[in-house]
Amino acid sequence: MNRPAKALFLLAAFAFLAATAEAQDFQSSIKENIDRFAGVYHSYEYIPTADTPAPKGYKPFYVSHYGRHGSRHQIGSSGTSPYKAIRRADSLGLLTEAGEKLAADMLRIYTEHRGMDGELSVRGGREHAGIAARMQARFPEVFNDKTRKRVHCQSSTVPRCLLSMANFTGSLKDRAPGIQYDFITGDKYLDLLAHDYFREEDYSAQKSHLNDSIVRANVDPSRVMRTYFKDDPKVNEIISNPWTFMRYMFLYAAICQDLEYELGGLDIKHYLTEEELMGLAISYNERTYASYGNSLDFGDRITWAAKWLVEDFIARAEAAMEPGSDTAADLRFGHDSGILPLAGLLGLEGVAARYPVGQAYKNGFYVWERIPMGTNLQMVFYRDRKGDVLVKILYNERETLIPAIEAYSGPYYKWETLRAWLDRISEDKSNPV
Repeated sequence: MNRPAKALFLLAAFAFLAATAEAQDFQSSIKENIDRFAGVYHSYEYIPTADTPAPKGYKPFYVSHYGRHGSRHQIGSSGTSPYKAIRRADSLGLLTEAGEKLAADMLRIYTEHRGMDGELSVRGGREHAGIAARMQARFPEVFNDKTRKRVHCQSSTVPRCLLSMANFTGSLKDRAPGIQYDFITGDKYLDLLAHDYFREEDYSAQKSHLNDSIVRANVDPSRVMRTYFKDDPKVNEIISNPWTFMRYMFLYAAICQDLEYELGGLDIKHYLTEEELMGLAISYNERTYASYGNSLDFGDRITWAAKWLVEDFIARAEAAMEPGSDTAADLRFGHDSGILPLAGLLGLEGVAARYPVGQAYKNGFYVWERIPMGTNLQMVFYRDRKGDVLVKILYNERETLIPAIEAYSGPYYKWETLRAWLDRISEDKSNPV
């Protein structure tokens, strides 16, 4: 082999090994907790952490928060199509014995879905109660200050968000009974907390094509089709797109953890092999990143939608810092479509990372970690006796940084520095592309 050919061979080999290692990192993170395969459907996973001590003399006095609703039921066709497809095959006698068992388990999920489309689950309520309890325990000075008794709560109009708010504030009130709450919702707040993206219709077809390409590249449906369906031409009429049926299986398997109480512990992911489960996990990782993340493909249009929300963070923080303010916290309850674009616009370390769709999972962007059910962002404000204000940001209760601006100490930012950054990223609302 001549030198140029040998060099090209080595480069290709190194690239293959690197890609393999990246895929193994993704898979090993899921194997550590198999429920992580569900990505955006993963129930909230609290990972204990330690706080970096604030600089001497600074005490927390105010929290500004955004939380995605907790674990929920599936939405719309995601809750009905999987069972309807296999039920039709069953009615024609086209299922194998293994397929009949799958159909029976899918029926249990379908039955639980009926009349509960998109609603918060018991686990989802408990997730928010836990987040609130830890917030109070972590920052007792904020919620035990007799001069700051008021908490303002904004929510999307969607019931799962309203119930998340109810569980969160109920838990907080149990631990800080002196707090008074203002609750508000309406279309105005839905628009604020989950604003439409910039001309999404212009790139939805491109996004769908990418998503379809990714699932076909990572998932082979042949075993599923021969294991659960008989070898009969009629099967092809009912399951015309085997990859779509695999996605249906993923949706039902993923939601089981969110409905652990309602389904009595039913878990159907064992109907998929480890290879199939990982392939679907990769596909949905990239699908979610394309839909809500700061991707190189679509990120500018998506993070644009969070500019008004950043302005709300600024205005409410400034009001809370006014002399005589009685506000301890501003709480917001919304959706994945609100908080991940917000994190992207803020430039949060890791969460705002920009890659082409299809490459995020290879670079450590794991959806189970970035945007599970109950995802939350907290800006915690500290003040010293001179009135100087510092802020640190928690994402899913862990300290994080904004690499684009300089921190004052550890994860703590001067409010003037952070405020200038927030003004900058929210100022221009013109066409982002």
